[in-house]
This record gives sequence, C-alpha cells and structure tokens, in this order.
Amino acid sequence: MSESNSDNKNFLERMIKCFRENSGFIMLFFFINFATLAWSVIHQRDFISCIEYGGTVFFFVSLFTLLCARILPARLFEIAKKFAFAVCLIPFSVEIFLMLNYRALIGPGVVNATLETNTKEAVEFLKMYVTFREVIILFVIFLGIIIFAKKRVWERFRFPDKLVRPAFLVALIASFLCAIQTIVMLGDFVIEEMLPIQRMTNATCIAIDNMRAYHRLANMVSSDVKITENNSKIENIVFILGESTNRNHMHLYGYYLDNTPYLDDMAKNGEIAVYRDVISPHSTTVAVLSELFTFCNHESEQPWYEHRNLIDVMNAAGYSTHWLSNQESSGTWGSVAQVYANHSKMHEFTRIRDSIEDMGILDEELFPLLDEAMKNDDTNRNFYVLHLMGGHGLYYNRYPYIFNKFTGEDIHLNVSEQFRSVVAEYDNALFYNDYVVKSIIDRFVDKEAIVFYVPDHGEAVYDEGSVSGHIEENPNRHMIEIPMIIWASDSFKKKYPDKWEKIMSSVNRPYMTDDMIHTMLDIADIKTEEYDAKRSIVNDEFDASRPRIFNHLDYEKEIVRGKTDQVFELNDSYLP
Repeated sequence: MSESNSDNKNFLERMIKCFRENSGFIMLFFFINFATLAWSVIHQRDFISCIEYGGTVFFFVSLFTLLCARILPARLFEIAKKFAFAVCLIPFSVEIFLMLNYRALIGPGVVNATLETNTKEAVEFLKMYVTFREVIILFVIFLGIIIFAKKRVWERFRFPDKLVRPAFLVALIASFLCAIQTIVMLGDFVIEEMLPIQRMTNATCIAIDNMRAYHRLANMVSSDVKITENNSKIENIVFILGESTNRNHMHLYGYYLDNTPYLDDMAKNGEIAVYRDVISPHSTTVAVLSELFTFCNHESEQPWYEHRNLIDVMNAAGYSTHWLSNQESSGTWGSVAQVYANHSKMHEFTRIRDSIEDMGILDEELFPLLDEAMKNDDTNRNFYVLHLMGGHGLYYNRYPYIFNKFTGEDIHLNVSEQFRSVVAEYDNALFYNDYVVKSIIDRFVDKEAIVFYVPDHGEAVYDEGSVSGHIEENPNRHMIEIPMIIWASDSFKKKYPDKWEKIMSSVNRPYMTDDMIHTMLDIADIKTEEYDAKRSIVNDEFDASRPRIFNHLDYEKEIVRGKTDQVFELNDSYLP
C-alpha cells in the first residue's frame, strides 16, 4: 500500500514538474486556441459559457502537453510543441481578422467565399479590408512570434515553486469539471467547433461538399424537368441579378441621399412595383444562388442541388435562355453562377478569370452583350439573366468618375472620416447602379417585356458601427434587406392587365427570395411538380405568415427587433 501511495505521489510530482516547466507554453497555446471564441462569446454577453468553454480548452491543452511530455523524448516533445503552435496559429490569425472586420468566427460561409474567389476578387478584398490597422496587428503578432521563438520566452515563464502545486491542482480540477460539463451538454460542439483548427477543418469539409454539389448540379440535364402546365406567351422575361445592394442606402427606400433618381421617377409615374419588405435567404452569393434560382428553400429537406433550377425550367418551357455576366466566368473552385451559365443556351461574360485586366470593369460593359443577344436571337420568347457587380467592394471600382457625386461630408453616420468616405463610395456605386438598371429597362421599352431587379444579398456599410461587407456567420439586417423591383412595358400591361394588377397589389407583402422561382413561374404561366402557389408573392394564395428564417434566426423577432440601429422608413410618396 505504501508503494502504491509512493508511486502515485511520484507520478503527481512528475506531472506538477512538467506543468511548471511548460506553463509558459500551456498559457500561450491556450490563448491562441481560446481568445477568439472568448471574444465571440463575451460579445454575446454569455459569461457563464465563456468560463465553461475556457476551462474545457485549458483542460485539453494541458492534457495534450502533459501527455506529449510523458510519451515523447525531450527533443521530439519540443518539435511537437512548435508544430502544434504553428498549425493552430494559422486559424487563430484568420479569426482575428474576421473578428476585427465581421465579429465572426470561421464558418462554411467564410471558406466558401474563399474557395470560390479568384485572383482579382482576392486582390480587391485585400485592398478593402487589409488596412493599416490590420497590417500593424499582423506585424505585432508575427513580431511576437519571432521574439518568442528567438528568446524562448515560453520556457522562461514558470510559476513560482510555492504556487505551482496549488495552481496545478486548482487548474486541473476546475478545468476537468468544465470539460465534463461541456462534453455532456455540447458533445458535437467540443468535437467540431471548440478550437479554431476544428472550426477551419469542419468548415472546409462542408465547403468541399458544396463544391462537389456544384459538379453534381452541373451534370444534371434539363430533360429531368417535368412541365405540368405551360401557357407562357411573354416574349421577354428579364432578371437583373444585382450584387451587395442594401435597400436602406437607396433614396427610393427613404435614404437621405438622392442616389436613385431614375427609379424615383419611375416609381412616381407608376412604372415600377417597389416591394417594401423583401430579404435574401443568405448573405453570400453562392448560398443565395443555391436557392434563388431553385425550388430549394429554408424548409427543404433535400440539399439544394437535388432541386430543379429556373434555367432548366425555362429551357424546357421553350425559352431561349441567356446568361450575361459582369462577374468572373469562374471562381478558383467554380461557382453556382457558372453552373447556371453553362445550362443557359447562350452565355457571355465581360471578362475571363485569368485575364490581366483593369480592376474596375463597369456594369455598362454588359450593354453591348445584351444588345448583341437581342439582335441575334430570332426566337419569340427570351429569358435573360444579367449578373451585375452592383455594390460589390471595392466600391470605388463600381462607377465611373462622372458618378462620383457624394463625399464623406454628405454622410450622417457617427463613424470616422475614413469610414464615411467608404460609405460615400458605396452610395455612389448605387447611384451608378440606378443608371445601369434604367439603361437595361430602356432596351425593352418598345417590346413586350417584364423586368425583375433583385440583388443576391445586401451589404453592411458601417450602418452598425465598424462592420462593413457581408458574411454568413454573424449578419446584421443590412446584409439581407434588399430591394425588389418589377417593371413592365406598356405592351405587357395592355396584354396582361391582371398580372400587373396582382404585382402592384402585392408590394406590401413580406417576402424572402428563396421562393423567387415560384413567383417567376407564376407570372410566366409555367407550372412544374415543385411549383407552390402559396410561395408566389403575386398569387392570391400567397402565405404571408411564413416565418422568414435566416441562419436559424427569425428575421422579424431576432434580427429586426433584436438590433438597435439606424432605420430608414420607405418614402411612400414614391409608391403609387
């Protein structure tokens, strides 16, 4: 019995000694694996969870260190510590960037956006977000790493002898209890999302699954589409797919700067239907396009790529489909937009991804592509999709100098001068976007045509403090509140007065654009097995009580009412 007690005592002493000798590494390794999660949880004012998560991370960090010290030879142990630190430092640095700019951790949305991007967009992104502040922070981080490596600081930091025993025992017991509590209550969270490296790995796996889904959708053929009813006679259906457009920054919706003069005039003259309460289902392009042009929605049990898409439906219904895009012809890993383009009978891009081009290709470059498509197509029914760059950052690359109307002095936000200038650039981009949308509409004035303008998602532009851009993991309402506008030519209104009346009478209904395909097919008089009249905003059977769930949050209850920020009321004088 005494030998057993002696062995236990010796084992405990060895563990305490190991803890003392590696306490510097344990504290530093704990910091890079918990700091961003702590920041996120504290921002949500969940202090109890912060303590529990912190104890859990500390327990596993200490356990990893003590086991490695016990099992590995001294030299391999030092290598293992450095390797583990280097591997975990990468996602930690990424999350520092995300927390500074988006107050979000790594998630599938971030990885998807990274994998789908291309060199040009990456350069623009870096220009927009890697400011002097980020450079300084990265410099300090890497300077600290160099100092720690050269001076071997973590080996010098040790608890005093008289404190090491109580510190070890308290830390061991407390962290063990926290770990047990967290594992029992949140087992999946501990396995998949506790550490930055876990979040990055899990998000990457999901992103890769999405990329495989893109290929699967690309291989689907339009012959799978079953048209149950086709009474469509509309000669031209046009869908203007905007980009990163926040309706709260449009004068048409009550914004204080006059940046939508053309749309304002059309609204006053009753030429357009301006929908007041529309949101996007996601805040990133790929996620939105997965639902905007398919029958997939928030309630769907099947993944989006198993649903039929609008392009194939329009092909099967006898339309000549055109995809005209001012966005890249493909991302590094492909994109949903490219899949839709390839399913269209004709697709053209203003640029090729790997070309060396000017950084600011304007949306007006689409005009000659549209003119050529309209000129050369001899069919009597056409469906056009025009994919704009719209309000995509860098904002000053989205408009020519002649549209440089607003400056930082015009912005009434309590932010720095630099941020106000960025907001002004965004408002100028929407000023130019107003001209682009009007110019596209003008090409169909003398034709039988209906034009839809719907952006993929919104854009936060320092409306709620220091947050700018769009991200899936931690959105605010500005990232999903979008305009939705329908215009019809006079010949369309004369031929389909009932349709136009239903459109105009539906502008006050709440809507989320994951149901957009139902509205499009309803207006076009095309039905499939998946079509649901209750999801068409212009239909008398429309279900306005459907909860609009965004990223597991109820839009009305948790995003709108749960946020306190600047609100702009829609200017009713613009709505007939």
